[in-house]
Amino acid sequence: MIRISLTPIMWYNHEKLPKKIKLTNTGHTVIYSAKWQDERPYISDGPLFGKYVFSQLHFHWGETEMVGSEHHVDGSCMAMEMHAVHFKADYMNQEEASRFNDGVIILVYFFKLQPEDNEMFKNITSSLSLIEKAGDSKHLNPRYPFVELLRPFSEDYFVYWSNLTGKTSQRVLWLLCREPLGISHEQVLKFQGLLDRQGVPIMHNCRPLAKALPSNERRRVFHVNPSGVCAYTLMQLISRDPPAYTVNQIEEMVRNYDEFVNTKTQ
Repeated sequence: MIRISLTPIMWYNHEKLPKKIKLTNTGHTVIYSAKWQDERPYISDGPLFGKYVFSQLHFHWGETEMVGSEHHVDGSCMAMEMHAVHFKADYMNQEEASRFNDGVIILVYFFKLQPEDNEMFKNITSSLSLIEKAGDSKHLNPRYPFVELLRPFSEDYFVYWSNLTGKTSQRVLWLLCREPLGISHEQVLKFQGLLDRQGVPIMHNCRPLAKALPSNERRRVFHVNPSGVCAYTLMQLISRDPPAYTVNQIEEMVRNYDEFVNTKTQ
């Protein structure tokens, strides 16, 4: 773990209400796509060279809330994990951006269990029964500004590079928010009730944890702008290397996103 200080990440347009939202059951995960009246949300600065535009959110969960995250923290899992995929604005779209090492970044948010529902995610979880089957999608009426889903952070986060598994050697920059969001047991159950392409409930869509490497071979993880205030209230060091996305998973996300943004406004 390497501690570094960087300029704050700048968050733009996240306070705006989306014009349209679409949820899709891909048979592997749930994808949240959105359109805005004007410019889409984007981030810059911090560890980023350039402007990165929001593409989509998707979620990971497990059979129980004890094995629901792809990244392990201090050897333990969280209840769920959310990935916010962004692509560099220099490229036309995420599909083009995915061909370049600086094209795609992923923001990672953890969920921890709490007794009550997360009100900001109710618009999503209450609609999951409408996309139960793989391939189902549903347009939702926006209720909250995007900032309520994607919490801005500029300190106490982790950064690392990871190569995609597959035929390409594309790299993805991961930014992990250290402070978890809340979610109730009932909300997690709604994700577990979704069906894959064989009609089987998606009880687990987290990839196996990558084998721990010797200390001299591990990827470098940076702890950006550490805060003493949060040192004992937020999650501790990420202990092992998670697997990267496969190329096919990235392409699946791209197709879903492009299909949505090309849909005519009704």
